[in-house]
Amino acid sequence: MRLAIISEYYYPHLGGVTEHVHHLARELNNRGHQAFVVTSRLDNSYQDEPFVVRFGRSQLFFSNGSFCRFTVGRNLLKELASFFLKEKIEIVHLHSALTPTLGLIALEAAKKHQIPVVATFHSWFPQSRYFQIFRQPLQKQLDHIKIKIAVSRPVVEAHARYFKADWEIIPNGVDLTYFKTNGYRPFEEIGVGPRLLFLGRFDPRNGFPTILQAMPEIAHNFPKAKLLVAGDGPLGHWYERQVRHLMLENNVTFLGQVKDERPKLYSSSDLYVCPTTRASFGITLLEAMACGTPLVVSDITGFRELINGGSEARLVRPNDVHSWSQTILHLLDHPEERELMRLAALRKAGQFAWPKIVDRVLKAYERAVL
Repeated sequence: MRLAIISEYYYPHLGGVTEHVHHLARELNNRGHQAFVVTSRLDNSYQDEPFVVRFGRSQLFFSNGSFCRFTVGRNLLKELASFFLKEKIEIVHLHSALTPTLGLIALEAAKKHQIPVVATFHSWFPQSRYFQIFRQPLQKQLDHIKIKIAVSRPVVEAHARYFKADWEIIPNGVDLTYFKTNGYRPFEEIGVGPRLLFLGRFDPRNGFPTILQAMPEIAHNFPKAKLLVAGDGPLGHWYERQVRHLMLENNVTFLGQVKDERPKLYSSSDLYVCPTTRASFGITLLEAMACGTPLVVSDITGFRELINGGSEARLVRPNDVHSWSQTILHLLDHPEERELMRLAALRKAGQFAWPKIVDRVLKAYERAVL
């Protein structure tokens, strides 16, 4: 099967959609299919995989409480249609199909050659002015998509406020051969301070100020505590100033953007902290689970469904600094609880291995070409 997987988000941009698209394409190619990732140009110095094709250029903008991307280019429709024809594409798989611009343009290119279209939707939102204004034309576009996939029930609920569709839920996956335990030893055993990890873009909805403001109390009780901050973005310099203002230079370390270091960072941390205020699923939660790292995460719609009462995580009210510091301090004082969380995390991650997820995606493809 020859496929074009269309996404505004791909490396070197890091995030949940990027990880989903990359591992889906890699697993399909490993099984003997020809899956291309079709995205836009961000950094000409980045070394792409052979299956990556880029058109136009990605632009950054702020929308819906987050920094987003859209693709610009003079002949995108013509270029994509020509690519589909040249490579004899049999299925076009869109990611975030109804938001500008690459998904909508690729849908038009697929319609031009009567190529079946599958789409995966990743985002959760309380409301969307864009969808409200353009509901009717976007509904017509959605009707051209043969299989509509959402990564979680909250994603379905968000889109169902504006559109009518038959949805299928296929969650995000995790690469268990890459994200795995790596000889973890708790901080008490090796005689160092507790190690906390935050991993994410410096984006308002990722909630980094919550954990930063909780750190003075954590450091008061554990003076050698370390918060490792893996991420970058436009707000980075402001966060660094906040660390100096709070006199946390000895307790907070900024690592910048990380990629290949992620398994080691997860598996060497005592807790993974994710104070995000809005998410549809939580791929980093799965990555941390696969590495056996206990989680302290925001009690939000997307995370609540993934955790689903599991003992691998503690859910904490978003933006509640005191609750975050108290929950973290409690777990740092109780290594036996962290060990039970670690074992539960490994069990949960096994349910989301990428081969299992791709089996379900392939069945969707089969229905799309009927």
